[in-house]
Amino acid sequence: MLKKKILAIDDSAIVLKQLQNILDKKFDFVGVTSGLAALKRLDNEVFDLVLLDLEMPVMDGFATLTSIRQREVLKDIPIIILTGTRHKQKVIKGITSGVAGYIVKPADSEQLLAKIETTLGLR
Repeated sequence: MLKKKILAIDDSAIVLKQLQNILDKKFDFVGVTSGLAALKRLDNEVFDLVLLDLEMPVMDGFATLTSIRQREVLKDIPIIILTGTRHKQKVIKGITSGVAGYIVKPADSEQLLAKIETTLGLR
């Protein structure tokens, strides 16, 4: 069976490495450190799901999310926000922005895997 392909967008290389360690066994994992890099990958490759950090320099998670949703071919791709922010307004904005989930870092690996598998219809 072909592995589902996940794109993680986070400005922290450490977080991306942790995600790779959690997800690499079950998924085809790609990590990028900026929204702009993510958009380039999304324009050239097919992904099944996106993990998105909100707190990033230059192009934050909400701007990245908006750019993804504006692309017709990507408007339905499932996105799970994975962020360290607990700021109430950002949490509400994240949850109401049409994403498949909102997980606060540091993510429990079992919780993260369960959310991804449920979102992708693997559970």
